[in-house]
Amino acid sequence: MVMSPSAQERLFKPEYSKELLQIAEDDGRTAEFLLEGLKLGRIRGENFFFIIPQVLEKTLKSVLVYKKVPVPLVHDLGVLLAKIPRDCEPPFGYEISRLSEFAAVRRYEEGSLIWGEEEAEEALELSNIALNWASALINQKSI
Repeated sequence: MVMSPSAQERLFKPEYSKELLQIAEDDGRTAEFLLEGLKLGRIRGENFFFIIPQVLEKTLKSVLVYKKVPVPLVHDLGVLLAKIPRDCEPPFGYEISRLSEFAAVRRYEEGSLIWGEEEAEEALELSNIALNWASALINQKSI
């Protein structure tokens, strides 16, 4: 069955934005540990690159919830970014979309990951920028 985009969205209570942001921050701390494991050669790179889109997805969704925008029930970072209102645009753009591929397909491929430690550090920095942006927005006043 084909559904319209609005049928694939959900409006959450604005209070949920802080809880969702906290989950994103917790995932961000997990990413920091995974980066250390990646540097030591103790984890698969796909595991690190799986958690970063999770951080970004939850961060973007927390802002959508805060702004009372219906949240697309998707994992595509580009779709989520496109829904962010112009009055609170993030300090990054559609370059985050390239990380969406790690949320599903890429993490099941063995040995085909060509991103390394430098890209991992850049991805973690991007997730930290996103978290700081969302935190400043959501925590600027009480809901």
